[in-house]
Amino acid sequence: MPAASIHSDPIVSFSGNGLQENEAFLKYGTWENHLHTDTFHWSDGMYLLFGYDPATEKEEFPVTLELYFRHMFPEDVERARQIRASWNDFPGHYSWDFRIKDKSGNIKTLESNASLIRDEEGNLVKVVGTTRDITDLRTYQRGLEAKIQELNRSNKELEEFAYIASHDLQEPLRKFNTFGERLQMKYSDVLDKDGNFYLGRMMAAAQVMRDLIDNLLEYSRISGMNHDFVKVSLQQAVDKVINNLELQVEEAGAIIKVGDLPEIEAIPSQMEQLFNNLISNAVKFSNNQQHPLIEISAEKPSAEELLQWPLLGSRPVWKLIVKDNGIGFEQEDAIRIFQIFQRLHGKAEYKGSGIGLSICKRILEVHNGVIYAQGESGKGASFIILIPETR
Repeated sequence: MPAASIHSDPIVSFSGNGLQENEAFLKYGTWENHLHTDTFHWSDGMYLLFGYDPATEKEEFPVTLELYFRHMFPEDVERARQIRASWNDFPGHYSWDFRIKDKSGNIKTLESNASLIRDEEGNLVKVVGTTRDITDLRTYQRGLEAKIQELNRSNKELEEFAYIASHDLQEPLRKFNTFGERLQMKYSDVLDKDGNFYLGRMMAAAQVMRDLIDNLLEYSRISGMNHDFVKVSLQQAVDKVINNLELQVEEAGAIIKVGDLPEIEAIPSQMEQLFNNLISNAVKFSNNQQHPLIEISAEKPSAEELLQWPLLGSRPVWKLIVKDNGIGFEQEDAIRIFQIFQRLHGKAEYKGSGIGLSICKRILEVHNGVIYAQGESGKGASFIILIPETR
């Protein structure tokens, strides 16, 4: 069945060993269908696609519609008839996939691209095209789609498990805290110094566990499902976060400089959570300076930068930078800091569950973006975000 790229009006010559070798190697062939004589012309590659030896079987098996239909699956034969009946309505090109069983019984998926050739009066005179074997490509695509579906299912189950497990842990922990508080109120005077010390440590550990469970619940809730992507002013989102963190910022004496930030299509609450985590981290790891400096800016990424992230190259992208002059980190730890519950410093030095940057990474995944970090120990850190401007 036809398909094609444009050829000139004279009948195309398919002779030549070089062409035949190319067609065999690349698994394609070219063809023409002359409508006034209802005749077909196949290149050697077309014979090979259908399982014939072009050197010995051209005369025995002349190319006709019947030859096409003999090899095609019944549902594709019907589609082929509909396409041929609609040629006069086509603007000049068409493309379609169909399946065949070649002469040896091998099932193949072929892709045809065709051009419709008309005379000076606009009458359709012939159709020319190319057909290629895309069996391996379709098999790979089906396998990839199956893996993506399995990955999505696995991620959904993992999120549901994290949510349910965390939710179910809340009740026994609540009782633990309640009875611990009662024990402190009623019997702290009875307990000796060591007893009160152990009780205090127990209550502190319970609070750490509560924070971990809350953060795990928060992480499990981050997804693109049941959320609307709308126009979000990142300027307003950052202003709101800074206002909410006003006490923390004042206590640290931090200075936050915010440049012009763009408007993008995003989930508003997740953008606020993203900047909340990054700014909170920058304040927390300020290296005990008198006036920690945090700078937030936006720019368009360079073409060279986008080459590192090919999935972002097909749409407008913004580069957001959150830079601080805090304690920084060794660059070799730049990937580890985004892993869930990973900490570079002890809990005694800096409070936290080690999940904040994991949440940032998850938010960027939901928005089809990326986040990475650059830092140097004792000299601050920069968190770079590449995020599409539109959904």
